[in-house]
Amino acid sequence: MNGSVEIKGGAGIFEAALIAVVLDHILAEEKAVSTGSNLIDDRLPAWVRALDTRREIVLPPVNTR
Repeated sequence: MNGSVEIKGGAGIFEAALIAVVLDHILAEEKAVSTGSNLIDDRLPAWVRALDTRREIVLPPVNTR
């Protein structure tokens, strides 16, 4: 990807920043592929692995009278 990028439309500063980050990430991946280095990591990010998605089922006490 060569040249400049112009973002038109209703994108605000946050949306434009996000687009810039994605484009930068794509450029970094393309560069890694073209140089032969394997920097692409397909594992889940640490913040996703850190989430505890297990749900404990808490049952009410059983009345044994």
